[in-house]
Amino acid sequence: MHIRRMMIAAAATSSLLLSACGGGAAADPELATPSADAEGALTVWLMDGSQPETVVEAVNAQFKEKYPNVDVTVELQQWAGVQDKLTTSMNSSSAPDVVEIGNSLTAKFADAGLLSDLSDVSDDLGADRWLPGLAPSGELDGERYGVPYYGGVRVVMYNKDHFKEAGVEVPTTLDELEQVAAKLAETKGDKASGYSPFYFPGKFWYGALPFIWAEGGDIAVKDGDEWKGSLDSTESRAGLTRLKNLVDTYSTAPTDGNEVTNWEVFQEDNVGMVMDSWWAPGAVVGANEAFADKVGVFPLPGVQADKTAPAFFGGSDLAVPEKSDSRGLAVEWVKILTSTDIQTQLAKEGGVIPNTEAAFTGHEGNDFLLAADEAAKVSAFTPVSPMWGNVEADSVLPDMLVKIFSGSSSVDDATAEANTKVAEILNG
Repeated sequence: MHIRRMMIAAAATSSLLLSACGGGAAADPELATPSADAEGALTVWLMDGSQPETVVEAVNAQFKEKYPNVDVTVELQQWAGVQDKLTTSMNSSSAPDVVEIGNSLTAKFADAGLLSDLSDVSDDLGADRWLPGLAPSGELDGERYGVPYYGGVRVVMYNKDHFKEAGVEVPTTLDELEQVAAKLAETKGDKASGYSPFYFPGKFWYGALPFIWAEGGDIAVKDGDEWKGSLDSTESRAGLTRLKNLVDTYSTAPTDGNEVTNWEVFQEDNVGMVMDSWWAPGAVVGANEAFADKVGVFPLPGVQADKTAPAFFGGSDLAVPEKSDSRGLAVEWVKILTSTDIQTQLAKEGGVIPNTEAAFTGHEGNDFLLAADEAAKVSAFTPVSPMWGNVEADSVLPDMLVKIFSGSSSVDDATAEANTKVAEILNG
């Protein structure tokens, strides 16, 4: 539950504007590995709830073994108001040396010139092993400013008892998912009876993106220096049309509602399938032990059986402020935190999705997290732009979805309108 509050808070702050001036940071020659006899102090800002204390202790122990003369202070920050606090601190002469940033904000901080360019050391930081949906957020204009720390995806929870009654198996394609929903409606009841074979609130844009991506669509793509909207493409409209048919036929969720209570609605035992965050199945079991045996999880399938639908991968990046006095040491500390052994510990003890598939072993024995890992293998991200937070702040995607699901606009009209807005905002 703490992770859930963290992710919601991160999304809420993403619309704030940075006060620093524009322009990215140049590659920093001081990022070279310091000698073992280096002295000094290192200040690290991590977010409260991102990791258990044992993970921080393990990182500091490894760092101390390598740099015995360097003192590390890890300060936990709260998500509420952190963007303003980061902006102020990273503009000052007493900037922290390592910071954790919600990955939808990394491009904005980089564009403001507040982050060190880590391109020259990205290979040493493990760039070749990062998951595909986490890596894009740390880049801006081809340069690397953020290192993927961890993330979270959406999965499909299903009621095992309902599947058994309907005689259906976990679907392996989106077509099969529609067939399962139809069978559940035959067996358990349709929307008119109050039963929801596939529950999907209208503003749930995190859940809608995989349908767009599965068909080969996107939100926007960059063409030279300009962003061009892609929501009106044939592929994007195909994904949204498929989702609209599911919502129209099988969802009892409000077409103007959000996904915050999905995991609670699921426990009312009148939902066959529902998309929710990776932590939700565990939250259901924790809140309702009597319901535990009914909870099943699978990644949203794709168009073809050999590939799941790309999942949106929200999470955190680690960065080194441009005004840090210990950039080389900061990189060494980040290397340890993002190493496979520490990431495995983070996955096991923190219950999050690590930045590399090699650390999925930390989830062994947890079917819920293993399903999330499968979803994370095929993952994607929103357009990497300093202006993306404004797209979220203007509710462009939720408004588009509400118009589609409520029937107030056609898929073509709603996507055309949203497409124009996205392009205007991203191009500033």
